[in-house]
Amino acid sequence: MNSFVKVVTAATLVLTLAGCSHSLTLTPGQQAAISPQAAAFIKKTSYPIIPSFIPISDQQIIDGRKKFNASEAPIEADLIKKYALHTQRTTIAGVPVLVITPTHVAAGLEDVAAINIHGGGFVMGDASDRSALMVAGTLGVTVYSIDYDMAPEAKFPVAIDQSLSVYKQLVTRFRPERMIGISSSSGGEIMLAMLLKAQRQHLPMIKAQVLFSPASDITGNGDSAVANDGRDVAPLGLTLRIANQFYLNGIDARKPEVSPLYDTYPSSFPASVIVSGTRDLLLSDAVRLFWKLKAVDVTSELLIAEGGTHGFHWQYQTPESIATMKAADRFLRQQLQ
Repeated sequence: MNSFVKVVTAATLVLTLAGCSHSLTLTPGQQAAISPQAAAFIKKTSYPIIPSFIPISDQQIIDGRKKFNASEAPIEADLIKKYALHTQRTTIAGVPVLVITPTHVAAGLEDVAAINIHGGGFVMGDASDRSALMVAGTLGVTVYSIDYDMAPEAKFPVAIDQSLSVYKQLVTRFRPERMIGISSSSGGEIMLAMLLKAQRQHLPMIKAQVLFSPASDITGNGDSAVANDGRDVAPLGLTLRIANQFYLNGIDARKPEVSPLYDTYPSSFPASVIVSGTRDLLLSDAVRLFWKLKAVDVTSELLIAEGGTHGFHWQYQTPESIATMKAADRFLRQQLQ
């Protein structure tokens, strides 16, 4: 179940009041174009319909986070076992960080360090998220995953500033040209905003990054926000409501520091491989970000999965996820050569 779905599912009173849900569907032609595993995931996915007049409280979000993280724990444990990973908690610049190390670091990448910023709609998730574990395992590098403070307890721009504090320390410990970034969904917003802020402070840039379904624009603009509403794993209205009510707290989402798609990118920005799917609400975010980077000659690649939902790569046993991780790893390895 998708993260946005879980956070609201945990708010049991809201679900009771809402009284209805939306299930994803596939036509025979759509199903024929994707793997059986991906089709099975889509057909079993549903989410509650929460009318806008029903309030969602801070405490419901916090309770939802706890339930979401608890539900992710066995999946994360499976990934740690699958990839023979070791994890250790530490603190960098006063911010909690999870260090994820593969038992067998890839040859030639022994000196590479990755920095991960997890997703979760700005309100949940943690540093041991699937993206960090998957890249650590498939690419074979050590990952420093930031456990930043989340909304509703911490509003914009706390997560960005905490991530920047960690970044400042890591680019002095490691050679920036041997560093990469990993981010997913809302973590993409934080990563992009953090890197642009770091660049303005004349900090060295990491070599490359992978952005999974990045939330580069949290205004709700874009074709896919309309076309894929009802086809993706979470509804547009709920995702925007969570971001605006609990994360932005009245700040205009159109500001470039909030929606990095509207910022100015230098040609020295890190090489970026951007992942999305044809059902992803944020597909337009990915496409527009790709072309924005291309316009200033930033090395970039766009990977779009047929039938891919938001964060489809999390379904790590599907052929679509496996192929995507291989392609993303290949891009990162090429940049690190």
